[in-house]
Amino acid sequence: MSASVSSHSNSNSSSPERKCLGGLMKDIEDDYPREDSKDETAYKTLSEQKLSLDSIYPYEKPGTKLNKNNQEINPIFNINMIISAFNSQKTTIILQKSLNEMSKENLDLIIKEMKGYFSAIIKNKNGNYFCSDLFKVCSQEQRIEILKEIGNNLIDDCTDEYGTHPIQTLIELANSEEEYKLLMLYFRDFKKILKATLNQNGTYVIQKLIVHIPEKYRTEFNLIFVKFICILAMDMYGVCTAIKFINYTKNEIIEKQLLNIILSNFVNIAENQYGNYLMQNIMERWWNTNKGIFLKKICMEKFHKLARNHYSSYVCDIFLKLSNLQDKKILMNMLINGKTINSFGNNNCGKIIINKLMKGLKQNNNMKNNAKPEEEKK
Repeated sequence: MSASVSSHSNSNSSSPERKCLGGLMKDIEDDYPREDSKDETAYKTLSEQKLSLDSIYPYEKPGTKLNKNNQEINPIFNINMIISAFNSQKTTIILQKSLNEMSKENLDLIIKEMKGYFSAIIKNKNGNYFCSDLFKVCSQEQRIEILKEIGNNLIDDCTDEYGTHPIQTLIELANSEEEYKLLMLYFRDFKKILKATLNQNGTYVIQKLIVHIPEKYRTEFNLIFVKFICILAMDMYGVCTAIKFINYTKNEIIEKQLLNIILSNFVNIAENQYGNYLMQNIMERWWNTNKGIFLKKICMEKFHKLARNHYSSYVCDIFLKLSNLQDKKILMNMLINGKTINSFGNNNCGKIIINKLMKGLKQNNNMKNNAKPEEEKK
């Protein structure tokens, strides 16, 4: 029942503030870990023992039924037996293992038996893992029926510590227009979307929706989501999902709304311990676009203020890394003409940033001077 999680380091994670986000900000693309290493050891032990379904129910099976190919339809698959299997990890693992070798008839039978109980089972400590595996072997039609059954509770159940996993699996497996439309139908409540996004379990479900549901089916969701982007930007869980949203949303109308909100709240977001990551991401993503022109302008205008704040100084640092010589000259002239350049000297963050600006100008000038003799030779 163990799931492995791959991760890789982020090249921009050198600051102490980024470390405070833990696994969330270490890699924005990481999936949510599902259980600890103890379960993995238990799984291997049970696998080696080659336990079968018969060991769950060690009694003679009455009334054995055969399908049209004279294959046995297992009579232990009734809802009471299934639920009793979830009382322990051991029996749940055995039941999970049986899915890969289960006949179509037995799979149909087990799904029919669980009908009406899925909403409860996905929130069960052991049952949620069985459901995740069951969904993977279901047909598209069966997944749709299950989705319809649990749909009205989906946005609430996604915040559950166990329910979040099978719901994420359903989203990942969705590959039809009907599934996309059904999922987005169940995620259209403004308050509940916000609540889920700020929740440590629900936020991963919302991220799955953003990543796996084609944007043309997310129109209503996107219009809702963009309205509370400022709230999300200042939350440890919310900022991760907000960054995913920006990276996976290409709609021009939504991007314009995002830009207006960002420009109106630029300083507040940049000075926040989580919001500065959102701002860095946006600047890197939009720098060479028409939207980047507006971001450069406001960053220059607020540079003297941003540079003196511990968190927003990282936004200034990104600005200096992305800007060319002309941008740096314009910024320096603005600081000199606005008589704000002297304010950097009394602040440690400000000193670091202004030194980087001056160093950047000096390096560019040196490169230009060194290039002149070569040009003259030509």
